[in-house]
Amino acid sequence: MRKFFLVAVIAVMALAVAALAADMPEKVTIKDCADTKAPVEFNHKAHVAAAKDCTKCHHTSEGLTAETVATMTVAKCGSCHNKPEKAETPSCSGKTMKNNHYHIGCVGCHKEAVAAKADSKAPTKCLDCHPKAAS
Repeated sequence: MRKFFLVAVIAVMALAVAALAADMPEKVTIKDCADTKAPVEFNHKAHVAAAKDCTKCHHTSEGLTAETVATMTVAKCGSCHNKPEKAETPSCSGKTMKNNHYHIGCVGCHKEAVAAKADSKAPTKCLDCHPKAAS
């Protein structure tokens, strides 16, 4: 009876982990702000592993973890940044490193990664994230 119970517990845990993994996308394409540059596609799984803290990127989703993602609603960046309600919220319409929320957060983090580890492959230049359209 104990063996059956142990096998059942392991099976339930395996299903729970699989369900959590299914709720997190492996790749993400950011289409917000793609009016002048190509959309950015990135490996979400690699970012989860590197950041180790979901709220580093998803700063409005307090308590978001790999374990809680299935029970939470995660807002898309554009829901606040496309048309910010507050003046201090970086806008999607800003294109520079100082006024675009993606450039501030993403490239800022990438530059920190390169500073910490010179052989880091974290992209820091425009075309690293925004590939030229195929002609």
